[in-house]
Amino acid sequence: MNWSAGERLIVDGIALDVARGSTVGLLGPNGSGKSTLLRLLAGIRRPDGGTILLDGDDLRSLRRRDVARRLATVEQHAATEIDLTVLDVVRLGRIPHRRAWDGERPQDARAVAEAIGRTDLQERLHQPWSTLSGGERQRVQIARALAQEPRELLLDEPTNHLDIHHQLDLLTLVAALPVTTVMALHDLNLAATFCDRLVVLARGRVVAAGSPGEVLTPELIADVYRVRSVVTADGPDGRPAIRFLPGPAHPASTDPTDPTSDPRSTPA
Repeated sequence: MNWSAGERLIVDGIALDVARGSTVGLLGPNGSGKSTLLRLLAGIRRPDGGTILLDGDDLRSLRRRDVARRLATVEQHAATEIDLTVLDVVRLGRIPHRRAWDGERPQDARAVAEAIGRTDLQERLHQPWSTLSGGERQRVQIARALAQEPRELLLDEPTNHLDIHHQLDLLTLVAALPVTTVMALHDLNLAATFCDRLVVLARGRVVAAGSPGEVLTPELIADVYRVRSVVTADGPDGRPAIRFLPGPAHPASTDPTDPTSDPRSTPA
């Protein structure tokens, strides 16, 4: 799959297979293509080359309403100039399932109630959206997405600008959801803790994919992020735990998208 902005190739030959029910983390530095890839997967953008399949169906052949009934997205930032309550925002998730001018049906009320219960928002239902903190808004957006009753959930930096407590709280919630989840993350330790599988991007290409233990090595971190690290198995259930070190990294390759280019093999 490829996608370009003008003459700049943003997504370059990415092949991604997401197992049903898994939680996949997209990693990579700023500008690596994570957000663009999520927009392609959501059908917001169309690839210049390649095909995106949603449960075996070509995404381009599906109506937007049909996609929204199966796939929900949560962006980094959500804003509205309309004075909505928390309940109003969650109810927006039912729009793909309702015809114009339909009132709320029993199945709509049930889906909204289940989404509110999963995200523990019962005490906030009549609170104005504008008064919520960043962490609370992210939780409401996830409730809105769950009210869609999706099979797949896409999240773009869901922990961005949240404090540690809200980061852990939010990702614990997401990892426990009965859906297939793909989310872009910056924090490698959070990704190691909450994701089943990781996909690392650099300059629009996949440079590593696999379990957290397979992917998060000091060599890869040096290549992709240009930082030194120590990786141990001290995370939950023996998952990787990363400790970053001061000082410049000495990456194995000059280009993380080209594993064959190793400056240490070049004669002086």
